[in-house]
Amino acid sequence: MIKAFVIAGLLLLSGCASFTSQPAPSERLSWEVRGKLSVTTPQDTVTGYLTWEQHDSAYDLFISGPLGQGASRLNGSDAFAELTLPGWQQPQRAESAEQLLEHYMGWSFPVANVRYWVQGQPSPGGEAKIKKDAQGRLTTLQQHGWSIRYSRYSRHGQRWLPGLIKVSGYEHKFIFAIKEWTLRG
Repeated sequence: MIKAFVIAGLLLLSGCASFTSQPAPSERLSWEVRGKLSVTTPQDTVTGYLTWEQHDSAYDLFISGPLGQGASRLNGSDAFAELTLPGWQQPQRAESAEQLLEHYMGWSFPVANVRYWVQGQPSPGGEAKIKKDAQGRLTTLQQHGWSIRYSRYSRHGQRWLPGLIKVSGYEHKFIFAIKEWTLRG
């Protein structure tokens, strides 16, 4: 169950269909989201709460179960990652979050792309199949073997950001309901 929360947090951590290779967005990635998370794996379905702070490439994800039980943390940047699970005295460290997930969970996932996906955009440097609504907002994204569906957009300054993100792939389903977006200049 705790592993599912960590994986789900990292996933957030999806008009016309087209294939595209997107350049890196010019604006900075500096924001915080708070929300509820539901994870379905072949073995279980669990829910929890997530707080995710992103400042350019630096991230801090805190995931907890009901009443703060089962708290886990993943933080780092492009240069390193640290993972702390319940019962661990010290965080485990690696060069990337992908390495930590592979080692401790046996799972390969493009963690670096999630910071773009959660904002309703494809990650740069990878081919993606996208669909947009009449307002030009992403409704579906397929990238790196994952399907992401977006809905409940709300306006934050000049940007539209998703409030509901459904991710599926590799026999896993994740639903992230964002309660609060905080954008930082």
